Amino acid sequence: MKKLTFVISTAISAGIISSSAFAQSALTIYGVMDVGVSVDQGGVSGTSTRLTSGMATQSRFGFRGNEDLGQGLSALFVLEGGIHADNGSSTQGGTLFGRTSIVGLSNHLGTITLGLQDTPFFTTLNTVVDPLRNGIARSNNLMAATGFRAGNSVLFRSAPIQGFSGDLMIAAGEVAGDNAAGRAMGASFGYSQGPLTFRLAYHTKNNDTAAIKNTSSAKNTLLGANYDFGVAKLFFGYGVNKGTNSAALNNTAASFGGIAPTASTDSTDLMLGVSAPFGASTVVATYIRKDDKTALNQDAQQYALAYMYALSKRSDLYTSYAVIRNHNGAAYTEGNSEEPGIGNKQFTIGLRHRF
Repeated sequence: MKKLTFVISTAISAGIISSSAFAQSALTIYGVMDVGVSVDQGGVSGTSTRLTSGMATQSRFGFRGNEDLGQGLSALFVLEGGIHADNGSSTQGGTLFGRTSIVGLSNHLGTITLGLQDTPFFTTLNTVVDPLRNGIARSNNLMAATGFRAGNSVLFRSAPIQGFSGDLMIAAGEVAGDNAAGRAMGASFGYSQGPLTFRLAYHTKNNDTAAIKNTSSAKNTLLGANYDFGVAKLFFGYGVNKGTNSAALNNTAASFGGIAPTASTDSTDLMLGVSAPFGASTVVATYIRKDDKTALNQDAQQYALAYMYALSKRSDLYTSYAVIRNHNGAAYTEGNSEEPGIGNKQFTIGLRHRF
């Protein structure tokens, strides 16, 4: 990915520039623009055809930089915001940098960052388990949890040692008089070297607020792995979700008629995937099963097929078709990285450009 990079070297000592103490800073401007057409079917609202932004990869722009502080220590920052590229507005509730807003320090032991950032759970789901990285036919149509992105958080990510690495996060709830209310914690540990990657991730969030106390916490555990055989790459994920908000619904509407759906408080998830490259083409197939273990037994399965054609290293065309089979009143909808969808079937075709 070609990026625009500015390199600035400055050092000031006693009010003058000193030739013996230069610190290098690097600033990178990057992003993705992704726009296409989606066709949703199967809901009570009928077929909907839309020009949609960010279906395969949410459209975004960002700035990241680092400064060499000497003796192996660096300071860093990232500011990243989402864009509705079809109309120019901001995603994440209209925030300017609602995807990532962090500052941190890094050395040979690892990196510590503070601010708004992805949780170890979400990083595991996106980079280890889901070959489509929560884009078209996204995994969190059925595997939505409470632990995707956390504000007011501190994250330590260790440097890899012989392929092994770990992450640890804590996010303050910031409720006056109650340090536990709203607090979230997460961690992951795994191995990545050669063709094999596996990782175990955990996330828990306290559901208490300033007004509501003694609620049950949401707990999510995810085991993921992938293996690259060269001709194809296989993906696996198994998740266990316990407690209120542990399996949040992407769409709470009664999209298929009847009463509004109920989010599970006790469920397991299984994901299987394969990605096969053929020259400039890549074919991806995924299967996800939601097993609701509550008395409602609202299970669901998602089947998806996607195709990407690389026009260059930075630009590609993509298309996909995915369907969800709901059971016993479940109302999961087929969505993409940008929208939750309004039915149980979705067809997409789009163009993605990275800069």
